[in-house]
Amino acid sequence: MNKHIIFVLVMSLLIFSDAHSQQNRNRNKNRVQEQSQNRKRGLNELDSIVYNIEGYFNKQQEQDRMRELLEQAKQLGRQDKVEVADLNKKFHSGIRKQQGLNPNISMGGDFFIAGSTAKSDYLNTPDSYSYGNNGIFMREMELGLESALDPFTRGKTFMSITKEGISLEEAYIEILNLPFNMNLKLGIFNPEFGPLNRYHDHALPQFDRPGALVNIFGNTNFGGPGVAANFLLPRILWADASSLEIATVHSGATEAFASGSPWLLQGVGHYKNYYDLGKNSFFEFSLNTAVGKNPAGFDLDKNYLSTISSLGLVYKWMPAGRAKYRTFDWKSELFYVTYQGIDGNTTTSKGFYSSMQNKLSSRFWISGRIGYTEKIKTPDQNRWDYTLALDFWQSEFVFFRLQYQYNNRPLWIEQNLDIPSDHSVVFQIGWAMGPHRHEAY
Repeated sequence: MNKHIIFVLVMSLLIFSDAHSQQNRNRNKNRVQEQSQNRKRGLNELDSIVYNIEGYFNKQQEQDRMRELLEQAKQLGRQDKVEVADLNKKFHSGIRKQQGLNPNISMGGDFFIAGSTAKSDYLNTPDSYSYGNNGIFMREMELGLESALDPFTRGKTFMSITKEGISLEEAYIEILNLPFNMNLKLGIFNPEFGPLNRYHDHALPQFDRPGALVNIFGNTNFGGPGVAANFLLPRILWADASSLEIATVHSGATEAFASGSPWLLQGVGHYKNYYDLGKNSFFEFSLNTAVGKNPAGFDLDKNYLSTISSLGLVYKWMPAGRAKYRTFDWKSELFYVTYQGIDGNTTTSKGFYSSMQNKLSSRFWISGRIGYTEKIKTPDQNRWDYTLALDFWQSEFVFFRLQYQYNNRPLWIEQNLDIPSDHSVVFQIGWAMGPHRHEAY
């Protein structure tokens, strides 16, 4: 009996102890779970605090940057106001702006060495027919002054300096954007006449002017004091642009025109059509005429007139993106001249030239020209000229040219001298100081 009681007590004690232990284990497990959840809540709250802090600092930086930009804008606004106030209220002397008022100044040099097989003094001595041969010559130094006088007017002056003295090549103003799409030119200038008349000597595609031009106008440009009006016309004959220039000039004495009175003027007309042939090339043609009193009628009551007509042709190819290395330029002009003599007879003469330039690389050009001309008063006298030249451009300011030329003169008489045929070689050096930009030829 007692054993049974003892067994029951022991078992009861063990059951109670186990139940108590299980209760403690459950209590500990719940405490651990609660602590874990508390830690998670703490971490979440910490992440939220960190996120809020970062957002605050980012927002603060944006606000600081915005305040900085606003401050800079305010400072710029205050500077603009100060400048406007200065311009309106402060006195400015002309000395401060003197540099801005100065024109573009440039100086170009044209030096050459020439040799010829001819022993004629007429060819070897520089004059209206020849630049000189069998010697060393400074053809000219050219001084250029160019300026935009105001938004509507440009002024240009070019002076030629040689050992003989200083001469005024061109000095004129251009008044732009007048009614009827007109620009006006007044002063001393070379009017538009064919592809080459506007070119100064240093800018010619070959060393000298074509023989046909020299025969008619001498070895200088055709031009002088006068007035010219240039009109942009509606497009004619499917052209991309059409223009007309009408001018009157006093050119001085030439083979075709008389001089001696300021009122011995020449009328000049120049009509041009321009065609784009794609993004790489263009073509243009011009119809040109010049009319004036000739030397046969000088000091006489009757008007003996000379009329010079020409057809000018120009083609140029410049590949897009490669114009620095490859370019082809072709210029040609055909002449028809009538001359009324004092005997009442009218003589007609013809002539032409064709010039080609081919750019071989960024520095080398090769060019050639062929020409023919008849004397104005005695068209049975004629000459042919054949020219080949190689140019090396050391830079855009310095170039060297080597030129060979053969002049075939089966019958050509000047000042009662029979001018012989000859072979000639010319070595030319040209250079420019300053922005020498006479025209966009």
